[in-house]
Amino acid sequence: MKPLLFAALSLLLGACTVQDDPVFDARSTRLLEVVSAENEVSPYVIAAKVRTGKDLEGACLLLDSLTRDRSIGGMFYAYSLIGAYLFTRDELPDSLHAKVRQAFRDRTMYRGDTENHWVMYYTGLYLAAQTWPGEGRDAWFNGKSSEENFQEAAEWLGHWMTMSATIGQGEFDSPTYITTFLTPMIVLHEFAEDHVMKKRARMMLDLLFADFAAEHLEGNYGGGHSRDYPEDIINPLGAPSTMWAWLYFGKPEFAQWEEARYRPRNRGGWETAFGALGSYRLPSMIRSMATDRSEPYVHTETKRVRNIIRLGSEKNPPVYKYTYVTSDYILGSLHGGILQPIQQHTWDVTYVSAKPNNTIFTLHPYSSGKELAMFFPEEIKFLADEVDRYHLVYTSPDKWNSSSPYERTFQYRNTLIVLYNIEKGEIQPHIDGFFPKNLDERVQSEGWILCRAGRVYVALRPVRRGEWIEENVNWRWRSRHLKNGVIVEVGSEQEDGSWENFRASLRSTQLDTSVFNSALSVSYRNRHGIDMRFSFDGIRMLNEKLIHLEDYGFFDGPFIQSERGSGRITLRYGDQSRTLDFNTAEIIE
Repeated sequence: MKPLLFAALSLLLGACTVQDDPVFDARSTRLLEVVSAENEVSPYVIAAKVRTGKDLEGACLLLDSLTRDRSIGGMFYAYSLIGAYLFTRDELPDSLHAKVRQAFRDRTMYRGDTENHWVMYYTGLYLAAQTWPGEGRDAWFNGKSSEENFQEAAEWLGHWMTMSATIGQGEFDSPTYITTFLTPMIVLHEFAEDHVMKKRARMMLDLLFADFAAEHLEGNYGGGHSRDYPEDIINPLGAPSTMWAWLYFGKPEFAQWEEARYRPRNRGGWETAFGALGSYRLPSMIRSMATDRSEPYVHTETKRVRNIIRLGSEKNPPVYKYTYVTSDYILGSLHGGILQPIQQHTWDVTYVSAKPNNTIFTLHPYSSGKELAMFFPEEIKFLADEVDRYHLVYTSPDKWNSSSPYERTFQYRNTLIVLYNIEKGEIQPHIDGFFPKNLDERVQSEGWILCRAGRVYVALRPVRRGEWIEENVNWRWRSRHLKNGVIVEVGSEQEDGSWENFRASLRSTQLDTSVFNSALSVSYRNRHGIDMRFSFDGIRMLNEKLIHLEDYGFFDGPFIQSERGSGRITLRYGDQSRTLDFNTAEIIE
């Protein structure tokens, strides 16, 4: 797919500023105008061309190429091809109807091995089997009849929706992979003929967008993430989630910013065209949830670890998330450990900025065949090299995404403690911190690394010293101590007044590391007088009260509430409420 070009995005946003046109339909119209002008062999471009009536002949040529190119296949192809076909079939010549049908007859469409893969695969299979019912096993690529394919797809999609609404997604809250869940659900909602499946697809869209909305800030997807590409981690507004935020939330207001400051990654971008073409409309209360930051709030969630197939005692252990959201920044964290292989992003502070790379975080760049063996079936000896072939940076000591069994967190509002306990002999015996070069200030004083980015203030206090390494867009802080920790305090002009006041408030903090070497435990009094005691073994104390992560709830915050396992998720904004009951497939307002 062609990159999400910020030049093109600038065209979109320049025509649809908040002042001129905040309405979804206007943004959709402008989006389709831009996408329909593209010429890439893309189902989204094809659908946009046909539906706008801009270039039917060109769209037919692109679709013909898409059906003939046998190098394209798999789950991405399955759902996007049927989606483009169903959006455009009334305008297509008979020859293309036949070629699309033939693709589902003889093209090998692999199901894949991850949650997002299966969602895309089964959405494509469901809609294809619905479109061509009553056909025998010889009419399908997998040797199953229309009825068998439809039944299998319906059962798995129903299972996934129920699991997502009771114990959470395994590939949760991903700025990168949110596209692979939203786009299939938009297509399923648009074209499913069964009214229950259509309603459940709508409920999943409400849930996915509400989940995003609670941790959204001016186009940024804050908090901890299960899967995130390094490019998106260090430049949050370059992630696919930002385009969805603009289309459905009306944020960010890119027209105010200089496009040259952004360097989006080179992949994908126009999947949102299916959203612009579809009939799904975001409830206004979810948009308000995503944009009202008049009061800071705490939002907690419980997700699940991706399926553990060996080297673990539980298939889907819980993942505990804590996020503090203000109008200027989001500080969010996962509780730590191996929660997702390869691409985990455990914590960061992401702040509103007119500059790219608007984030600060630390990590341990862990890599191990043992970690991969927990989730992938291949022989342990070969796994790291195999993953490196596809994800390129997995074994790199400089990577910016990683789970680690040697990392744990404890967060209370705008204070975070991160502890590291790296074993001797590990491949990467260091921790790293990302500090963007375009910070307005970065100084070291009295043990603190002090950063100012406009109205936002971030202070990090490492337990052990490190060194600075200059890189292209950032300074990398690296510490080679195996036992280490970082205290994080975040503030803002609105909360603390001046930068000088924030710095002065840090003098009232108290850090006790007297038992750090022996017990890997710290006691810390933050600048608000809150006592936090944290041990790597999992003991978290707040003002001498033991914190139980199990109390976080499935969702618990001002906008979303749900108990884990209940299957009922309630969305709230002001005097509005909307309950998604996945047990009965009902929306209660």
